Amino acid sequence: MTEAPAVGTTPTGAPLERRRRDLDALANEPFDVLIVGGGIVGCGALLDATSRGLRAALVEREDIAVGTSSRSSRLIHGGLRYLEQLRFGLVREALAERARILRLAPHLVRLEPLLFPLIGRPITTRAFYEAGMTLYDILGARRDGGWHRHLSVAETLERSPAIRTEKLRGGLVFHDAVEDDARYALAVARTAREAGAVVVTRAQADGLMEEDGRVVGARIRDVANGGTSALEVRSRAVVDATGVWAADPTAPLSGGSTRILPSRGAHLVVRRDRIPSTVGMTIRVPGKVVFLVPWPGHWLIGTTDAPYDGPVDRPTAGADEIDELLAAVNRVLDVGLGRDDIVGTYAGLRPLIAPSGGSTVTASREHRVVRESNGLVRVGGGKYTTYRVMARDTVDVALVGLGDASPSASRPSRTANLRLIGAADRPELDRLAVDLAARHGLAGSAARSLVDRHGTTAAEVAALGAASDQLRPLAPDHDHLEVEVAWAARHELAMSLDDILARRMRLVHELKDRAAAIAPRVGQLLGAELDWDADRRRREVDHFLAGARREFGVPGIVAGHGPVSD
Repeated sequence: MTEAPAVGTTPTGAPLERRRRDLDALANEPFDVLIVGGGIVGCGALLDATSRGLRAALVEREDIAVGTSSRSSRLIHGGLRYLEQLRFGLVREALAERARILRLAPHLVRLEPLLFPLIGRPITTRAFYEAGMTLYDILGARRDGGWHRHLSVAETLERSPAIRTEKLRGGLVFHDAVEDDARYALAVARTAREAGAVVVTRAQADGLMEEDGRVVGARIRDVANGGTSALEVRSRAVVDATGVWAADPTAPLSGGSTRILPSRGAHLVVRRDRIPSTVGMTIRVPGKVVFLVPWPGHWLIGTTDAPYDGPVDRPTAGADEIDELLAAVNRVLDVGLGRDDIVGTYAGLRPLIAPSGGSTVTASREHRVVRESNGLVRVGGGKYTTYRVMARDTVDVALVGLGDASPSASRPSRTANLRLIGAADRPELDRLAVDLAARHGLAGSAARSLVDRHGTTAAEVAALGAASDQLRPLAPDHDHLEVEVAWAARHELAMSLDDILARRMRLVHELKDRAAAIAPRVGQLLGAELDWDADRRRREVDHFLAGARREFGVPGIVAGHGPVSD
């Protein structure tokens, strides 16, 4: 790829200057709420607190959504499997939140049709799943996607011709929402930031500050440059939103009355043309379901569900989990999917709540918010779809701890109708994509992809690219643009190649070489924004590639090549 100059329209190092100002604010200003942990729940709590007029800050040891919140199945859904457990309230709540999220961020979340093949006995199979899907619709699924439809065997095969026909009784088509989980969490954080919240990544909480037995803040260490800079952040309330890290006994905020049990979920990324289907799919396997989630140019296949007791940093998909997912697909589809068909993998850890004692202030079967005896507020459990409810409950509990007996009345949450940065109705977004293609000479697919990632702010991204001569594609056969690297550094808190390629873009999952071919160019573009010299750029590229191959690769497959011989 021919390199173009890394020219920008703001002074080099501007993102670092913004970060220094944010660190100064943490050190010198008192806050109402300090949130530790930059996953979707922490970001949601930040936005919720800010929406109530509270002075709020968030610190994250690494990057926004670096853990569980960038490693989901990328579905916003009610959870069909919960119907079998008779958890109707949970499904209703999740479907109500699905409808809300579709309104709050139409650029990041959209409805997609999913096919549920009916396989089994002729009468009972259809009756059982038809009843379940009807209940799903009644509980709220019909609100956005309409009522489900029953398909004959021929109609089912027309949509997914590779389905095995033995015992096939037709299919059901319903709708659920697909999202970019990492970018959604980032949009929540950025919306709060635009409203006045302080967000600092690469800032690790080393411990709590207490006075007279009550938490009054936290000790924070800046780990961006060696971790030698420490500061004290004073806050009337502190929230532990570290998710699965609360299960690590060595974590600075671990302990307390809520015990977290991590569960690992693995996913595969497969090229779209490898599995012939015009719709996504829900495959029933004993005890759970496996999804084929439509993703640009690919299928995401997941997920597994297994207890996990290893290190919580950077989990990887196990060989047994990969084989389990391949077997689930091959059991239903006659495609002979194998490891060499996998473009990439990823794994996430669910922060499940274990039964425990303690003073539970707000609890449900899905999430729990607890105020400890020293005032620290902990939130755990839950699911991505209901993050906003979790965040609201968390801030309610924090305010009760500060003496507000009825926070929902005196300081109500305003996130139910607060659109995220970049949001607009779909017709407006579609018009913007057409306009950007015409104005900047972009391919139609590149303009649409840019709008799908950035919403209305895509116009600003494209303008920056035109001014800096960075509107060319970053990778062959992909729609990401070079300018998105500079934009991520200036406006999206990105500080490493991993931030860019694993979360601002998802190219590390989608390129079989783990983005090795484009990493030097990304290092050049990002280095121009963060004052990296040539030696620092090389080190950053090497560090990224070593981690990417370990974290997102396929066991037994050399990145960019084929199977390893025995």
